[in-house]
Amino acid sequence: MSIATTRAMIFSAARLIATVCSFALVAVAADEPSVDDRLRRLESTVDTLQRENADLRRQLGADEAKATAAKPSILAPNGHETKLVIGGFIHAQAEFGDAGDERWVGTNDRFYFRRARFYVTGEFAEHFNFKVEGDFSASSLTPATGIRAIANDMWIGWNQYSFATLRFGQLKPAFGAEQLLSDIKLATIERSLANDRLTDPRQLGLELGGELFNHRLGYLAVVGNGNGPSSSTNDNNKFMQTARVYGTVVDNAQAGRLTLGADAMYADDASVTRGGFGFDSVPGGAIDNIFNGRRQGAGIDATWHYGLLDVTGEYLHLHFHPRNRIPQSSFSAEGWNLMAAYYLVPQKLQAVVRREVCDPNLTIGGNQTETWVVGFNYYIKGDDLRLLVNYMFSDTALLPNDKGRLLTRFQLVF
Repeated sequence: MSIATTRAMIFSAARLIATVCSFALVAVAADEPSVDDRLRRLESTVDTLQRENADLRRQLGADEAKATAAKPSILAPNGHETKLVIGGFIHAQAEFGDAGDERWVGTNDRFYFRRARFYVTGEFAEHFNFKVEGDFSASSLTPATGIRAIANDMWIGWNQYSFATLRFGQLKPAFGAEQLLSDIKLATIERSLANDRLTDPRQLGLELGGELFNHRLGYLAVVGNGNGPSSSTNDNNKFMQTARVYGTVVDNAQAGRLTLGADAMYADDASVTRGGFGFDSVPGGAIDNIFNGRRQGAGIDATWHYGLLDVTGEYLHLHFHPRNRIPQSSFSAEGWNLMAAYYLVPQKLQAVVRREVCDPNLTIGGNQTETWVVGFNYYIKGDDLRLLVNYMFSDTALLPNDKGRLLTRFQLVF
C-alpha cells in the first residue's frame, strides 16, 4: 500500500469520527431540557407535594376548613421533665362457688373489678422521678358499695445512683417477697392468705434501696407511719421499720437462675387494724381487730427459674405483744407457700399449682388453714392481655363445708 493511499484512509477515518461526534453532541443537546421545561417540572412537583400535604392534614383533622373550629389535641408535659408516661391496668374478675378460704366468707357469686388503675410517671434530667397512681375499683376482696377512687402508689424519687435510690411517698413496706411482687406479674389470681395476714399494705414513708455487683445483690429499707394506705395519720410517734436483702446466687444455663431473699420488720402500734388474730380493743366486747402493741417479723424466700419451669417459696413468721393481753400476752403466727408454674405451650399456656398454710396462733391447735390452688394462665399477648383461671379450696375448721371457689380474671395492661 502506498503512502498516499494510507494518508487518504487516515483522513477518511478522521472525518468519520468527527461526523459521529458532531451527531452525538447534537443528540445530547436535544435531550437536555430547556429552562422552561425545568420550571414546568418543578411546578408539577410542587403541586403534587401541596396535594399530598393537604390530604395528610385532612386525615389528621387539621385541614383549613376545620382549623378555626377544632384544632387537634396534643398531650405534652406541663413541666420540664424529659420523660412522661401514662398507663395503667384492669383486672376484670368473676367468682363462683363457696369460700376458697376465710377471706371470702359471706361472699356470693359475683362480677367485679378487682383493680382498675391509672398512673402517670415521669423523669427529670436532674435524676428525679415520680409516680402518681389511682385505683378506681374495689381494690379489695371484701364486697363493697359506693366504690370511689383511692390513692395507690404515689411517690417522688431520686435515682442518680443505682446502688442508692431514695423515694418518699405511699409505698409498699420491705417485708414479704410475694407482697412486693407487681400485681400484673402474679402467677395466681390472689396472693396467699399468709401474705395478706402477716404483711402490711402500702404506707406513707421513706424508702432507701439499691442494687450492687451488676444487679446480683439488692436491698430495700422502708420507714413508714404504719397505718395503712390513703392515710396521713400516724397513731403514735413511732414508725414501722422494714428491711429486705435479696440476691442471685446461681445464674447459668445448666442450673437455671436461683434468687434468695430475707426480710424483717418491727412496729410499735397504738391503733391499727389487723384481721384474723382475734384482737379486741375493748375487753369483753365484740372482736374489732384493733391491735395495740408491738410486732416483730422475719421471712425468707426463694425463686428458681429453669427453662419453662418456675418454682417459688416463702416463709413468714410474726410475733405479737398485745398491750391489753387479748387474745394473749404474746403469741406467734406463721405461714408459708410453695408454688410451681410450668409452660405447657411456651409463652402461651401455663399451668400453676400452689400449696399454702397459714397459722394465726401457734399456741392454739386446729386453727390453721391449709389451701390448694390450681389453675392456668393463657397469655394472649404477654402480660398485656392475659386470662387466668384458678380453683382454690381449703382445709380449716372455719370452713367445714367448703367445696372450693372458682376464680377467673382477665388482665389488660395499657
